[in-house]
Amino acid sequence: MARWQRARMLMLGYLTPTQRQQVAAHGAHALGSAQSRAFDIFGIRIGAELARVDAHVLRQPQLLMKKKKKDGGDYASVVCNEPPRDSGKWELASRCAVDARALTSWSIVVLGCSKLTMPPPLVQAFTMQLVRACCDLGMDVRNTQPPVTYAMISRAGGIEQALAESVTSAAAASSTSSAQLVVCVLPSRSVRIYGELKRVALTVLGVQTQCVVAEHVRAHSPRLMAMVALKINVKLGGATAELAKCDGPDGLNGPGGLGDDGATLVIAADVCHTTETQRMSVAAVVGSVDMQARRFQGIVVQHPVRMELIENFDVLVRQCVRLFYKATGLKPRRILYYRDGVSDSQLRAVKDLEVRAIYRGCRLIDPDYRPAVTVVLARKRHSTRFVAEAKNDGAVEITEFANCLAGTVVSHTVCSPVVLSFYLAAHQPDLGVTRPTCYLVLHDDSAFAPHVLRTLTYNLCYTYPIVCRSATMPACLYYAHRLSGKGRLQLSSRFNELSYFHTKTQSSTATSKSSKSRNSPSLPPPHLVPVHKNIQDSMYFM
Repeated sequence: MARWQRARMLMLGYLTPTQRQQVAAHGAHALGSAQSRAFDIFGIRIGAELARVDAHVLRQPQLLMKKKKKDGGDYASVVCNEPPRDSGKWELASRCAVDARALTSWSIVVLGCSKLTMPPPLVQAFTMQLVRACCDLGMDVRNTQPPVTYAMISRAGGIEQALAESVTSAAAASSTSSAQLVVCVLPSRSVRIYGELKRVALTVLGVQTQCVVAEHVRAHSPRLMAMVALKINVKLGGATAELAKCDGPDGLNGPGGLGDDGATLVIAADVCHTTETQRMSVAAVVGSVDMQARRFQGIVVQHPVRMELIENFDVLVRQCVRLFYKATGLKPRRILYYRDGVSDSQLRAVKDLEVRAIYRGCRLIDPDYRPAVTVVLARKRHSTRFVAEAKNDGAVEITEFANCLAGTVVSHTVCSPVVLSFYLAAHQPDLGVTRPTCYLVLHDDSAFAPHVLRTLTYNLCYTYPIVCRSATMPACLYYAHRLSGKGRLQLSSRFNELSYFHTKTQSSTATSKSSKSRNSPSLPPPHLVPVHKNIQDSMYFM
């Protein structure tokens, strides 16, 4: 299927809120008329209209960015507040990244294209636009004409050789010992090429890469260049924006509500069930390493096949606490743990196993160390949708519906009666109907008030650094998802070397050994996915 065919098929699936309401009403009417007798037996009634629930809209958090002075002086911090409130969007315009990094040693490699299909003047024009976008973001690009390498990748080992030559040329052009970044122009969206390139860069060479498809090099837009510049800045250690300090009577204080003491560790986890093999899955855990929860470091481990609960989670939590202490010099007083991909049947298991593993991981550092732990589950795979009724003057019947504003919260009627839960629509989509995220609070030692936890979760949706809008979930969950995908690529050609989960006997033996040693201070190390030491402390998964 061609790309334009896929795009057209997806466009047909986008329905406006009014169209979605009409489809739901038609389906309910057809279902009720066809099965009314069976429903009557069980006392079920299907209404002809959508259920009405009360909701409220959270206030958009203040974001700190930088704005360059008119006289060409230093950058000054400014608060980013857009005129259309509750839209969840903002524009870069004259603003710069709150933490823009310098790009000194870099190069460009064109893979799978010759100089006839990708002429050097075209690559040069693309380079100039990319440099301009990086400078507009506030980055210091010292080498505006990086070396360009062309390489054919049809033979075995062609990608690794091309990347190695590009790294060498970048270091030679800037008189440094290593390269910061390699911009890779790919001939197509092939998963095989992309996966092998990332595996070589992350595990063999240890260099940051930014991939761009050849068609975007031929027809690049300022919007695309701005997005690429955002990703490059994050990979180099920068940040686009940060949450302003809260100081109000609603119980929120510190950056984004994380606390004045700055000792809140945010952890997120996700499990990716690989498609390349049926022998294992990949689990990813990310933890914040600063007081604003804008910088994260991740750990990827090999995982038993189709197992959603994370083994050796206590060891991973201990590593996250160590990284936070190494970066901030503080021992976290609170741990805010966001978990994705858990079904109803696994709620009890997550609460019994992973929550206890967090406490065990803290005791591995200090037997008397017990921070306050809050566990929040996030769910996107559900069929609940909310639409807002259009305003009217009271004399005209309401027939049009609209998407909910960013920050809309529903915390009753359709939520779980057993645990604290709420639906949060943190974004306002350009197409289709808003799909809110359902959050369930499984454990809370901090005794957060419900509105405080909802606001804190909403604020974290504004820290995703590669977009200028709020994300559908807290940024840490996106990091865990991206990291698990990168971990799958890192293992794409090395499954035959991993004998830990090759047989059921070995898997059950390893599991039993792990469970027996959970109560002992010395635990077997988890089977980490290899990452080069040059980039393991960065957000290479962006």
